[in-house]
Amino acid sequence: MKALDVAGATMSGAERGIPRRGRLFLGRLAQTLFRRAVLMALTLGPRGFVANDRLRLSTLAARLRLEWRTRDVHPWDEALPGDRRAKRFCEQTLLDTEAALVRCFAMLPQIEAIELRVLEPWEPNRLLLAGTVERMDVVTARALSSPAMRLRMLGVRCQIRDGRLEPIE
Repeated sequence: MKALDVAGATMSGAERGIPRRGRLFLGRLAQTLFRRAVLMALTLGPRGFVANDRLRLSTLAARLRLEWRTRDVHPWDEALPGDRRAKRFCEQTLLDTEAALVRCFAMLPQIEAIELRVLEPWEPNRLLLAGTVERMDVVTARALSSPAMRLRMLGVRCQIRDGRLEPIE
């Protein structure tokens, strides 16, 4: 049985060894270090005889841009008829994309939004899924049962016809 982290994503073996409190601490530490680095970047040289002459950070939000090629169907499924193989590919791509998004948000607490592009695994690597997902939307969409609907609610565009994932570009 696979272990799940706080956001419901599957954890790797190394992550399972870290207690929940430890993962939360590491997340807060990463967020603090990120904020401190931004504050240091905003620290400018003094302008003669002006006390506390500095830029003051009011909001900090980070966005992540990801693009990847999805996996092809499992080698065991390669012998399936074309329609069943295409449906398996569609299901797997949607589930993989959702899992990757949830894991990124769980492991990168400083990220507020992820802009993603998911490409076909084979040439010419056409665009299958694209969109911008906000952190707060991930929690709300978990209640939906359909992976395609969850991704659409998150802001991910995709085109599915008869159970087949078609390029959107």
